Amino acid sequence: MTESRTEILKNWQQQLVAMDEADTEALRECFTDDAVLIHMTGYRQPIDEWLEGMRRQEFVYHQVIAKQVAVEITGEHAVLTGDIITGYRSDGSGQAWPLHCVQQFVRKDGAWLCTESRVSLG
Repeated sequence: MTESRTEILKNWQQQLVAMDEADTEALRECFTDDAVLIHMTGYRQPIDEWLEGMRRQEFVYHQVIAKQVAVEITGEHAVLTGDIITGYRSDGSGQAWPLHCVQQFVRKDGAWLCTESRVSLG
């Protein structure tokens, strides 16, 4: 496994843990300043707007479970494709949401950061 691939996968794992814990500060560290989240509806949401929505509990993730992930690197750009399931609660309640994520990464100031995260039903 290359060092770049390891760093990108570490970023992805940090995102999933931060989503599960509603840790918007840790989540913010994973993205560039101008990053966007593209929702299933096609809405392009600036990353800081999404994080504010998490703080207001408009977006609540329960038990984010990684299913599979792949990374393709070309120079200073990379694409991560990952499948997750979220929505389960520890008591077994909740709605399972299988999500498919395609994320664009760039190497910025020595770190791999996500610039775009496109989410669809998996």
